[in-house]
Amino acid sequence: MNTSMHTDIRIAPLTRLEDFERCVVVQLETWGYGDGDVVPRRIFMVAQRIGGQVIGAFDGDTIIGFVMSLPGYRDGQPYLHSHMLAVLPAYRDGGLGRRLKLAQRDDAIARASIS
Repeated sequence: MNTSMHTDIRIAPLTRLEDFERCVVVQLETWGYGDGDVVPRRIFMVAQRIGGQVIGAFDGDTIIGFVMSLPGYRDGQPYLHSHMLAVLPAYRDGGLGRRLKLAQRDDAIARASIS
């Protein structure tokens, strides 16, 4: 399945525990990680609540990919550390990872222009 064939793929911030649980499943399906290697759902929630980013890609109501960043502070400046990007294998090679990274970038720029 190629995302270029799916024009209805929606990119949106994730905020619900159910969304973060799906991010755990996407990690398992993307990389075949063991349970001890995945970022747990509570860390996604913490990242989102303390100023990080958790942005998902949806095919209908199903999350098929995500990008997650953590907030940081270095040399007197706040920044966002892009920690993880995952796209389900069936949705690769259609630009979805790029769309997620651009959404992450756009959100970071919008935040910087507010302060």
